[in-house]
Amino acid sequence: MLERASRRQVWLMFIDARGCLGEPLIPMEGYPEDPNALTRTEDLGELTEAQLLVQRADLLREVTSSESVVIVWERIGPPAVGVDDREWARAMRDAAFALRVPLRAQFILHDRGVRLLHLDDIL
Repeated sequence: MLERASRRQVWLMFIDARGCLGEPLIPMEGYPEDPNALTRTEDLGELTEAQLLVQRADLLREVTSSESVVIVWERIGPPAVGVDDREWARAMRDAAFALRVPLRAQFILHDRGVRLLHLDDIL
């Protein structure tokens, strides 16, 4: 489905009760450089970019009656985990844990394919 990166964007995907990929698949073009930068929304107040993304992903998860969220970080470049990849993946993991959002997995979609982010990749 996702073979190679063509731009910098993030994909939100949802896993259903059977453990299968469900609908919808949501690409969001671009994402902030710093996952820890503060932002303000009318409904949630001040929070980090990562917390905001987790909150919005969880809202979509609930609306779609999905069990968990999968995030794919699409970016041009090699399969090696970079500083930006690590910062976003760590911030999302931490925000999901703090907010009790079931984040099932994170992947990098790069120039040559897809890479699953393991715990060792983001420490």
